Amino acid sequence: MDTNLLLLLLIGAFERERIEKFKRTAGFTKFDYDQLVGFLRLFSKIVTTPHILTEVSNLAGALPDNVRESWSTHFARKAATLFEVFEESRLLMSGISFGAFGLTDAAIHSLAANTLILTEDFRLSGFLRSAKLPVFNFRELIQLSKVQMS
Repeated sequence: MDTNLLLLLLIGAFERERIEKFKRTAGFTKFDYDQLVGFLRLFSKIVTTPHILTEVSNLAGALPDNVRESWSTHFARKAATLFEVFEESRLLMSGISFGAFGLTDAAIHSLAANTLILTEDFRLSGFLRSAKLPVFNFRELIQLSKVQMS
């Protein structure tokens, strides 16, 4: 799962009401969070990388000071439940996706050989699809969910 979706998952589990108020997750809704949680129930583990976790940590640094300590405890507890895959940055930087997408997405690209990638990034999902790698765009899930509700 990409950085923005992991941040949504963690912020929603931390304080659901904060999803639409926190500047880093304000592009999502509580409905999006619920759909993400429901989708993830289909899988036995959530795979991440140190790069994704670092980005989540940095983005969450914009949370107000009065919740920072409780957020840090929550983040550490939730991160411990994830399956973290490490690949050296120098190897990721030598791949074809680094120049176009950066280090974190190069790590995601490297995971795609062995796991389904969940992203909201249409550019990244298009790239992975063109390489015949397993990817699902979260925005498509949201569109499908809304159509079903109509």
